[in-house]
Amino acid sequence: MQNNKKRTGWIALISVLTAILLVVVVAIAYYNSKLNLIHYDDGSREIDTSTSYPVDNDELDIGDLPDAPEGEDGTIEILDGDIYSDRNVTNILLLGTDERTDEFSDNARADSIMVLSLNTKDHTMKLVSIERGIGVPIPGRNDDWLTHTFRYGGAALTMQTVRDCFKLDIDRYVRVNFYAFEKAIDTIGGIDIEITQEEADGLNGKVRTNATAEQEVVAGINHLNGHDALAYSRIRYIDSDWKRIERQRKVIQAAIDQVKNADIATLNALADEILPMVQTNLTKAEITSLLLEMPSFISAGAQMEQMTIPTYETCWNSVGVDGRKMIGVDFEANAKILREFFYGENYAEEQTNGS
Repeated sequence: MQNNKKRTGWIALISVLTAILLVVVVAIAYYNSKLNLIHYDDGSREIDTSTSYPVDNDELDIGDLPDAPEGEDGTIEILDGDIYSDRNVTNILLLGTDERTDEFSDNARADSIMVLSLNTKDHTMKLVSIERGIGVPIPGRNDDWLTHTFRYGGAALTMQTVRDCFKLDIDRYVRVNFYAFEKAIDTIGGIDIEITQEEADGLNGKVRTNATAEQEVVAGINHLNGHDALAYSRIRYIDSDWKRIERQRKVIQAAIDQVKNADIATLNALADEILPMVQTNLTKAEITSLLLEMPSFISAGAQMEQMTIPTYETCWNSVGVDGRKMIGVDFEANAKILREFFYGENYAEEQTNGS
């Protein structure tokens, strides 16, 4: 009788362990199936500057930037210097390319350029927009806008340019396009955005702009679908590029606020819909590591400190040799601003201690 009880106990234990193992195997298989939807690409390709972008100075809304400082001759100087890093901070270049389909194209521009900085010790998130019209050196051709580096040399050239110009520790990127952006917003059920009267007039087609909404919007809180959220993010002419990229960051924060309370079904649908339209050089292991940190980021509020680079006080009107209007930048000053923003007290203490 005693042996029968022991045998029954062992059978029950083995059955429970088998069931747990089966659940784990299924969960791993499910998780891997989602990761396999992503396009993994190191972002590199041969630099091709044989076709240049035509000069269209009406495209860049830089507002009332001052003239170049005295002694500034338009030459773009990238200063030497060390790249600061912190093992607790991961910087990821976010690229929004301008395709309108679910296919990636080598001819696309990086219409939106941001850096997401994740501090896995303090569980803080910081988001910096980088002005697309910054004048940067392009290998083998004249200086051009930062946004065009993607067309000339892919994500790798854009990352390298940001790293060189701002001495920023960044070697990972995530790329989505306009189509994926629109689908993502629709999948999570839309987002709430507060719109100004001037923005509403633009989206309703009452003043000159480049993007109009499907549904009429009003000044105040509006619930936007994917199409209208994209239109809001792309509004031009009513103010400046600085305000335009602020709108882009507002949409990203609104999407995060919507997703952090989403149910499993919505998250599963979002993964199935969007992951096939994501390109990155993050590895599966790196993605898994960051995902494991997400509950801590969410419990910390999932709110992002935000800013735009260059700051208004550290840039000016500039003109390239081909007559292209560009944003001239004090790269040294902005590199320091970025380091202090991303690394905070750690960086400040090291500077004080002379390390």
